Amino acid sequence: MAMATEVFTPAVYRAMAAKGYTQEELCVRLGMSRRSIIDNFTMAKAVAIEFLLDTPAKDLWNFRKGELRALQAGRREFNRMLCSREVIAWARRFPVRELESRGLIASAGHIAVTACNSHAQRYESGLVPREVMKFMGVASIAGWQKAYAIAQDTLNPHAYSAWLRVGELQVSRPPADFELDCDAIRKNLAFLRSNAVTFRQGLRAVLLGMLRECDVTVLVVPAFLAAPAPRAACFWRGAAPVLMLTGNSMEDSTFMESLYLAMAHILTPGRKHSCIVCADKVISGNPLADDAALRLAESLLLTEAEECEIICCGRFEEKRCIEYFSGVFHVRPSIIVSRLQSQRKIPAISPLNALKVAV
Repeated sequence: MAMATEVFTPAVYRAMAAKGYTQEELCVRLGMSRRSIIDNFTMAKAVAIEFLLDTPAKDLWNFRKGELRALQAGRREFNRMLCSREVIAWARRFPVRELESRGLIASAGHIAVTACNSHAQRYESGLVPREVMKFMGVASIAGWQKAYAIAQDTLNPHAYSAWLRVGELQVSRPPADFELDCDAIRKNLAFLRSNAVTFRQGLRAVLLGMLRECDVTVLVVPAFLAAPAPRAACFWRGAAPVLMLTGNSMEDSTFMESLYLAMAHILTPGRKHSCIVCADKVISGNPLADDAALRLAESLLLTEAEECEIICCGRFEEKRCIEYFSGVFHVRPSIIVSRLQSQRKIPAISPLNALKVAV
């Protein structure tokens, strides 16, 4: 039954600000459109907003006496949803043990009650699904699918979305007048590409330090063991970009390629693009943005003209050839080796892999 109550009251706006949500983000995490909420504001939707904002409904809206009973019925309906087979199966796919060990959701000792001591009972009673939804900041599976759309095409959407959520919780929304200087970032990335030869194990610290100086938030969040570790990711917090890394050791060429790909999505003009850089692909949900970002990243690391010149020399399988062009183009030898391997000009297993440095 629809209510005549205004949805976005001053109290709702205050609760949204405390959580760092805009109207659009709130609707996404509810899994509903703004129009469907406003045109048909039911008690079930009020309970979902109450859950998402972690604020009692009576503090968000002024209910009439007759509506309080409907509010209790809406809460019972929401609890039944948490105990449904679909939601329990969804919650089971998250790395719950790791989330508990990191203190991100309440552990068994904190949420278990006398009637729900077993592992299975904690799921069936809705306790674990409630904790998982609360941590993810969603009020439905549809809300999770919309809020973490870029994770849906990964090997383990649940583990990857949880990893992204850990990063989100560490970043606050920037001031309204925040502006990102994309030109400065692009110039710095180009400068570092040309001067990275002098850095070895210190490459990671230099690159991340430069990005932080350009107002890019850089987070290092360990990946969950439930899925292969992503190489990098980027998302937006308001007008501010966030770069996420796992902290895993990797070859310098892999590190630079992953970081430049993620940054290229941030620098690509148009709408704000988020992405996850995996070992075998880059996922953003926008193929056109992926192509544009790939071209930008490649131009910042090794231009097409430089690549053609290396290939045309005909001796690119020799170490001295790689080292020569590394000096001419001021690019790390590993970048040249990695590009030639991606073009299948030299095999993946090659003595030239010795030119790659772990960072």
